[in-house]
Amino acid sequence: MDDRQIILEQYRIYNEAKERYIDRAFMINRFFILLVGILFLILLASKTFFSLGYGFSVASEVLGIALCIMWFANQDSYTAIIKIKYNKVLENMENLLPFSPIKNEYEELCKQNDGKRVITFKDIQKWFAVIMTMIFIANLIMDLTDWVIFSFFAG
Repeated sequence: MDDRQIILEQYRIYNEAKERYIDRAFMINRFFILLVGILFLILLASKTFFSLGYGFSVASEVLGIALCIMWFANQDSYTAIIKIKYNKVLENMENLLPFSPIKNEYEELCKQNDGKRVITFKDIQKWFAVIMTMIFIANLIMDLTDWVIFSFFAG
């Protein structure tokens, strides 16, 4: 094997590792969507159909907020690692090869978008995490306000 074939094989292996890492990131995002969705539905059902008390509601809302924050941070972490660890290294490897597919793809996307901001799936997931956080915070504020008012007038 000559040097170019070795670099090409390393490039292929590293690109496959990147794809597996991206798949894992999507799998973790699905996990957070499912977990936050189930928690939200349980909370909604407990407020609509049956009451489990303020303690359950507050605990669920705090857990929901924590999960959304972890989800948001996890998305940033995966994005940074993919951009730095994989894309930069693969772009450097491409400089040693006759063809640069990642660099060419990026340049074509930039031309096509003409400098406009493109909404990606990652952006949608991050906004979903932010919206769910705001919903959990709003519910927490309402429950704590109800509890304080009820405690004040009942006592």
